[in-house]
Amino acid sequence: MPKDRYYDGLTATAHRVTVTPLGGTLIIATDENPQLAHWQTADMRVIDDNKVTGAINFGRVSDPAPRLVLHDSPARTTLLANTPHLKEWKSRAAKRGWSVGLAWTLAGLVIATGFYFAWRDGSAYLARFVPKTWEQKLGAHIYAALNKNLTICRTPAGNTALRKLVDRLAPPELQRDATKQQDGITVDVVDIKLPNAFALPGDHIMVTSGLIDLATSPDMVSGVVAHEIGHLDLRHPTQSAISNLGISATVSIILGGSSVGDIATLLTVMSYSRKMEHEADIRGLELLKAAGLRADGMAEFFKVMKDKFDKDADSIIPDWLQSHPGLKDRADYTKAEATGTTAMTDAEWQSLKDVCKVK
Repeated sequence: MPKDRYYDGLTATAHRVTVTPLGGTLIIATDENPQLAHWQTADMRVIDDNKVTGAINFGRVSDPAPRLVLHDSPARTTLLANTPHLKEWKSRAAKRGWSVGLAWTLAGLVIATGFYFAWRDGSAYLARFVPKTWEQKLGAHIYAALNKNLTICRTPAGNTALRKLVDRLAPPELQRDATKQQDGITVDVVDIKLPNAFALPGDHIMVTSGLIDLATSPDMVSGVVAHEIGHLDLRHPTQSAISNLGISATVSIILGGSSVGDIATLLTVMSYSRKMEHEADIRGLELLKAAGLRADGMAEFFKVMKDKFDKDADSIIPDWLQSHPGLKDRADYTKAEATGTTAMTDAEWQSLKDVCKVK
């Protein structure tokens, strides 16, 4: 009894059939009806195969309803041998699968990229509505966690010089003002050899000893400090926390329900986009000029950083993919005239350079 089956697409009846390839036609027959159906082989397509029985399920391009299930037989072998597009169905299906998979992968990447950038912009919008008291609580938790693990350098003269600089640069909204219940910006020097400075939510700035050692003038330090104040003025630290950690985790830290591990995670993932870094550079220049201080120190510091650390010739990462604008670009667009007063006196500058050297 034939094992092959034919379904006419009109009923659920499975007809036991035999098939005979004849030229470009496949004759499908039963014992009762030797001319049950004629399929043009050029119109046929392979739908799938049965991994268990080895049967192949065929259909027609012009009419997708009928189905023909053929098991391994001389007739099927002849059909496949004489009809190349049927014989190569597996490779075609594999290519189609790769094409579909690639299309969905690209679509997923486009959606994910769109969501990422939309979320980055959305976090900037949300940061505007975070109450200042909440931002201060977030910063207080982070600041306390850092103080437990970092060495804060303190000398009366050194800290006074840095404090004086911050007070000159800070805009009115970030100045200490008891009548407006404004605590102002806290600023500390931490004993870390890597040259860096960073702003935290709640108006905190930390400058590393490595940065002060690398700077060759107080105007370079004032340029960096002005940049960090620019981040605070634009509320970038809060925006970064929301963007990188998410709303629920950020609120958990604000409300004190988080662990030290959560705060450590936040410190690890907090970063600024190229746009935010550029905005902070420009805002920092504005603050320097408004305070009557020399603004050329910012560009000079970027040049010093480039000479010491930038390895453009050996870098395998294109500049436009890096999280910060390139140091050369930053030095170019922050270039300013050497007008205004120097950020510190010689005595103040020496006191700041010695702030981590006095034990």
